[in-house]
Amino acid sequence: MRYLISIVALLALAVLPMAATGQAQGDGVRRITAAEAHELVIQGKAVIVDVRSKESYNSGHVKDALWINLDVIGSRVKALPRDKMIITYCT
Repeated sequence: MRYLISIVALLALAVLPMAATGQAQGDGVRRITAAEAHELVIQGKAVIVDVRSKESYNSGHVKDALWINLDVIGSRVKALPRDKMIITYCT
């Protein structure tokens, strides 16, 4: 089973850790902290997917993040690894 995890505003999570780790916030999507995402990527258990516009991605993005625009992510599912957690983020 593929896990779709959203990291919304990584900087905001680092400064204002309001989201409870591992819990959904009414939309059924699990939130994790930037530190947790970093650890999962280092361990090879996850990949980060930036779903922002190409311009935003080019302006700056998480190191080694894949870019797949939110509008087309459904059609690019096969490009994502099946054996890793998928961490998406946008701002």
